[in-house]
Amino acid sequence: MTRPASRRPAPNSPRAPLPGIIRAAFAAWLAAAILVAVAGISFITSAQTQQRDGAALTSLGAVTLAVAFIIAFYALRLRTGKRSARETLTTVGMIAGIPLLFRGPALIAVGAVLLVCVLLLWLPQSSRFFQERDPKARRGLFGRRRP
Repeated sequence: MTRPASRRPAPNSPRAPLPGIIRAAFAAWLAAAILVAVAGISFITSAQTQQRDGAALTSLGAVTLAVAFIIAFYALRLRTGKRSARETLTTVGMIAGIPLLFRGPALIAVGAVLLVCVLLLWLPQSSRFFQERDPKARRGLFGRRRP
């Protein structure tokens, strides 16, 4: 008699449970997207109440809302294990997070959250997850693939 197959999916199958660090990173990136969206909405609403620099604040709010959308979109792709999601979120987090650390007390929190989110993506457990789900093709000299 044959034994029934294990009910556990393989580690690299799409149905395998996500590691805790990826679930935490996903939740943190969604929280960061909401936080950035709130900042964008506050820029737009303050542009409506101020008499000067209204167009600049409205534009800044629109750009901030676009960044929040990008963060949310790639956070969803993060759960599938796409390396491109990790790389894009890292880029957005670094480009937006580092300057926000020097822009006043309200924006320091947003910058710190973004940088912590970036850190979660590059911990060893996260790197193992991405290597299993979306392995990087090894290339030799002159861009040729190596076995």
